[in-house]
Amino acid sequence: MSKITQAILESLQNNGICTKVLNKSALSGGCLNDAFKLSTDMGDVFVKTNSSPNSHIMFKGEAESLNAIHEAVPGFTPKPLCFGKLPNGGAFLVTTYMRLSTSHSVSIQRLFGRKLAEMHSSQSPNGNFGFSVTTMCGTTEQDNTWEDNWPTFYKERRLRPILEKCLQNNPRDSELRRLGEIVIDKVIDHIMKDIEIKPVLIHGDLWSGNWGVNLDVNEPVVYDPSSCYGHNEYELGILTMFGSPGSDFFREYHKHHPRQEPYFEQRQELYQLYHYLNHYYLFGGEYQRSAISIMQKLCDLV
Repeated sequence: MSKITQAILESLQNNGICTKVLNKSALSGGCLNDAFKLSTDMGDVFVKTNSSPNSHIMFKGEAESLNAIHEAVPGFTPKPLCFGKLPNGGAFLVTTYMRLSTSHSVSIQRLFGRKLAEMHSSQSPNGNFGFSVTTMCGTTEQDNTWEDNWPTFYKERRLRPILEKCLQNNPRDSELRRLGEIVIDKVIDHIMKDIEIKPVLIHGDLWSGNWGVNLDVNEPVVYDPSSCYGHNEYELGILTMFGSPGSDFFREYHKHHPRQEPYFEQRQELYQLYHYLNHYYLFGGEYQRSAISIMQKLCDLV
C-alpha cells in the first residue's frame, strides 16, 4: 500500500468510516485532481487527491460547500466524509461514492430545475453574502469575507480580484483595465438597483461538467462546488457558458425563482464575465476576447 493510500486509510479509520481497504480503482478526476474509488469493508468511497501546496485550502472549501449543499437538499450532492493532508505536501478529500451518468432526460432536467431552486431557497445563516471559508474556482482562490450587500461582494470578492490577477499577467492590456473599471464603478450598481437580491446558497462553479445523474436513484446531483451565499442568478451565468440545460430545466426553475427584470440578460453576461476572466487568467488565449466583448456591451448601458 502506498504512503498516500495509507494516510487516507488512517483518516478513514480515525473517522470510523472503515477499518481496511479491499481494492483501489482509478477514476477520472478532471484536469486538476487524481481520483479513485476505494472499496472498503464498509462500502465504496470516492477519493480525490492533489499535490499542489494550496490543495488543502481547495478541499476544505469543497468539503464545506458539499456539507452546506447536502444539508440544504439531502442527496443532491455527495456527502463529504473526511479530508486532510498527504505526505507529499498535497491533500485529499473523501466523499460518498456515486455511480454517475451525463445522460439528461426531460424528467431529469425538470427535477434538476426543482432541486436547484430548492438549494437556492436556502438562505445565509447570518443574512450576509459570503461563506465561512475560502473556496477555489479551478486553482483560483476566492475570498468569501462576508458583505452586507451583493453588489459590494461581487465587486470586491469576485470581479476586482480576478481583474487584477489578469492585469498582473497582462499589464499592457489597457482596454481590459479601462472597461473593467467602468463595469465595477458604474455598471454593477446600475443593473442591480431595481431588484431584490437575497443571500442564498449557490454551487459557485456549476457548468455542465459539474452535474450529472446518480444512477442508483436516477436523480440529478451536483459536485465539485465552490459555494457561497450569493445571488441565485450568479449560478445561471456559468450554467449556460459551457453547455447548458435545456428549456425544460429553465421553465421548472423559474416557476420557483422567476426572472427579475430589468436587465436579467445583462446580469447573466456580467456573471459570465467573472468566469471568462478566470479562464483568461488561468489559460490565456481567446477568453480575453470574450471578456472584452461582454464588457463593451455592458458599458454601453451607462
